[in-house]
Amino acid sequence: MTAIKNILAIVGDAQASRVTLQAAIRVARLFDCHIDALHVRADPATALPLVGEAMSGNMVNEMMVVAERESGLRAKAARAMYAELVSAAGIAGQATSGFSATWHESTGAEEQAVALRACRADMILLARPTRDNETATLMTLNAALMQSGRPVLTAPPVASSPDAAFKRIALFWNGSTEATRAVTAALPFLTRAEQVTVLRVEEEEWFAPTEDLEAFLGYHGINTVVSKVLAGKGRTGAALLAAAADNGDDMMVMGAYTRSKLRQLILGSVTGYVMEHAALPVFLCH
Repeated sequence: MTAIKNILAIVGDAQASRVTLQAAIRVARLFDCHIDALHVRADPATALPLVGEAMSGNMVNEMMVVAERESGLRAKAARAMYAELVSAAGIAGQATSGFSATWHESTGAEEQAVALRACRADMILLARPTRDNETATLMTLNAALMQSGRPVLTAPPVASSPDAAFKRIALFWNGSTEATRAVTAALPFLTRAEQVTVLRVEEEEWFAPTEDLEAFLGYHGINTVVSKVLAGKGRTGAALLAAAADNGDDMMVMGAYTRSKLRQLILGSVTGYVMEHAALPVFLCH
């Protein structure tokens, strides 16, 4: 990837998605690019729980009306939050290129809408799963990673400093196909970084050398590379996040779900741990 021209930012609940949209604005300002902000309203017909024959038609209709009203209020709050942040950032609301943004709404399953709309974007930006939004956000995240063919940047629950412009980037390298794709997709960020720290973890399955990776980065003018080897004891995800915190990194780049299903069952998922605990934006590719 040589440039980022359009970001698909997933805006769900107004409060939870504020940080997501703030991150999208930071990225759009960095690359002078457009944001497509997408809010997906739940379809009341599919959002209702399964009902038995004992429930009357009137009761079903009443539940449909309530679900539709709640969906409308949620969309209205999200749109108001979007308008507030876009106005504060001085974004051109009518333009479709450069530092600009457009609001979109659709109805249905969020994960399906994201997978379908991904072809119009260079990158998808969404909130990382938390205990408050875990199930729905995990489904959207998995769809974005597995079905969209696009890289994904997840925003942490707490906003980063507005001055943190992805200047220090941690890169988790294990030589996997997913990690290789992540490095290529993240080049627009990596080429602007003041320092890139390549992190390797002493794992039985993956422990790739970094010489070829550093040569590749050098071909793209990325010469401020530091390589660190982390001990393989304990959880890999915890070691990565601790190293990134020690480095003062404001972004992590990694392949998503590179371990086999068996190793995920035995050792746990590195991606899952990072998604659960990361306090910085994480750039992912599968």
